[in-house]
Amino acid sequence: MKIRLLLLIALLAVVSCASPETAPPDEEAPSGGAEPGGLILTAIPPASSAPLCPDPGTGPGAGLQPAFVTGFEVRQAPQRDEPAARLPFRDPVFGSCLVRVTDRRADLAAGDTSPGLKNEYSRVQSFNADGNLILVRGVDGTWYVYSAATLQPLGQVPLDVEPRWSATNPFVIYYSSETRLMSYDLRTGATAAVHDFIVDAPGAVMVWTRYEGSPSADGRYWGLMAEDENWLASFYIVYDLQTDTVAAARDLRAWPNDEREADSVSISPLGNYFLVQMDKYCDYGQLGTEARPCGLMVYDRDLRNGRGLLRVVGHSDTALDADGREVFVYQDIDTDNLSMLDLQTGTITALWPLDFSHTGFGFHISGRAFDLPGWVVVSTHDGDPISYTWMDDSVFAVELKPGGRVVRLAHTQSLVDENQEHDYWAEPQASVNLDFTRILFTTNWGRSGTGEVEMYMIELPQGWSNQIP
Repeated sequence: MKIRLLLLIALLAVVSCASPETAPPDEEAPSGGAEPGGLILTAIPPASSAPLCPDPGTGPGAGLQPAFVTGFEVRQAPQRDEPAARLPFRDPVFGSCLVRVTDRRADLAAGDTSPGLKNEYSRVQSFNADGNLILVRGVDGTWYVYSAATLQPLGQVPLDVEPRWSATNPFVIYYSSETRLMSYDLRTGATAAVHDFIVDAPGAVMVWTRYEGSPSADGRYWGLMAEDENWLASFYIVYDLQTDTVAAARDLRAWPNDEREADSVSISPLGNYFLVQMDKYCDYGQLGTEARPCGLMVYDRDLRNGRGLLRVVGHSDTALDADGREVFVYQDIDTDNLSMLDLQTGTITALWPLDFSHTGFGFHISGRAFDLPGWVVVSTHDGDPISYTWMDDSVFAVELKPGGRVVRLAHTQSLVDENQEHDYWAEPQASVNLDFTRILFTTNWGRSGTGEVEMYMIELPQGWSNQIP
């Protein structure tokens, strides 16, 4: 199989008002299936009802939950040594309960050369169906399962790319391997081919979302693309896992090459829309059409009625708004706003302005909290330890309405230098769990250029959104 060298972080990672989506640096497209064997769990460690930071208490991180920080004054991240793994503490500026989950020196399996450990991506759910397990990535493409209760690593799992937890079975992980959708069962350690798309997409060498897509919230519908030997999209596919059928396929092989270059594809949370984030931007003042796709293209689930809804796409995620409508929350490159796009109507709502007058900084958005619709998590990063705006170098929650509430949660302590390729892995890429009580993010704690990253977790109390004025 040909090796595809993906775009380097220097091209796309930390930019100012024109930061399109990025992919891991120099990562090869997968070849071959995962080896059988690996972690076997006879039971999932039960979750603990006790908060990580007792309230009140005498242990590490104990103390009353302070009032949430909702103001917009600039607050600097204090210099401090990196915390020890699995000892909760409170963020010294924002008061949130934090814990470093991983230990890159102790948790990696023998032979794993990964310099660090991280949550996979902002647009990917890291927690399993019942919230008791966490899937963690080694920088070199290895995968580990951790207990969400004890935060201890339970073992390595032999997966290829794009692992996605089953939405209904807490023991099952799906992943992509060449043209096959595979499954791994933590109860038995067995891998199985769920569906081989080679019949549905003749000539394909890979069928996937290209790193960043996720299935619908119920796990039924999957938005995928097939790529040929030249790594051009050859088919768009909507797969129905429940019936093991291809619900729709669109043949792209006759399209011009520049219209077959997609950054990633995905399905919307309720499975109604198929989204394509094109590498090709539309001209200013123009949107894509079925005849000339560019920017963000959205199709109905049957892959018909293609329409361009955005000229160019920055970092983003799908989400549900407070009314349960499917939306796309994104960095609006043309207006320098954090904005929300209604996928049904195409209406764009500006949420918050972005201030790039001091320095360029990168964004990631996570809308994975489908059990608390109307909120997303945003994380930011840059190569300067000084914060110039309230958004800099931090993780915060944003309500999906104009001028909605904002809850500032933590400084990331991560330095991401756009000239350092390894700093891609230090992008926080914060990702939220289903009920918005746990948020994962990655940091190099100032070790720019090393790939030595760790994964942290923020814990929020149940019902926190009702405590915000």
